[in-house]
Amino acid sequence: MTRIDAGRERPGPAQGRHTVDRQIINRRYRLERKIGEGATAEVYLGFDIVLNRRVAIKTLRPQHAANRAFRLRFEREAQAAARFSHPNIIAIFDVGEDHRSPYIVMEYVEGQTLREIIDAEGPFHPDDVAVLAEQVAAGLDYAHRHGIVHRDIKPQNILVDRHGLAKVVDFGIAKGLSDSTL
Repeated sequence: MTRIDAGRERPGPAQGRHTVDRQIINRRYRLERKIGEGATAEVYLGFDIVLNRRVAIKTLRPQHAANRAFRLRFEREAQAAARFSHPNIIAIFDVGEDHRSPYIVMEYVEGQTLREIIDAEGPFHPDDVAVLAEQVAAGLDYAHRHGIVHRDIKPQNILVDRHGLAKVVDFGIAKGLSDSTL
């Protein structure tokens, strides 16, 4: 990629991101720092103590953890993405619950959201756009061939690593192709 430099790591605690108390989840995952957040969940850089690797850990916000609808959506996200094995879809490693709060453990992508890249570097050369669009389309095509429609594709739900590899994330409102309420 020529203009899209996704190699910059997201800001750490020294640059204004929230730092967590080195909390351990289910005696396996250590939370390092918050790296993202949405309306219903927060994402942390974590460390898998058993497999000795960096991971991203998405946790449902406490105010939503007791809400059945939010929990079902969160579980559906994990189930939808966990069935995939594609280079342009985030890999899900584990799901669980700790202190009545559900979490999803996924691969950590060292890079930025497409939204962050657009804000910092846009507009882009059409060739760069084509490369990213092809990768996102490949991930979505794979999901569709496996019966899942994402339903929330936007720059915030596309991660781009430092090598320019795009990954679709956040299957929280995904639906099965056989669902009558698409």
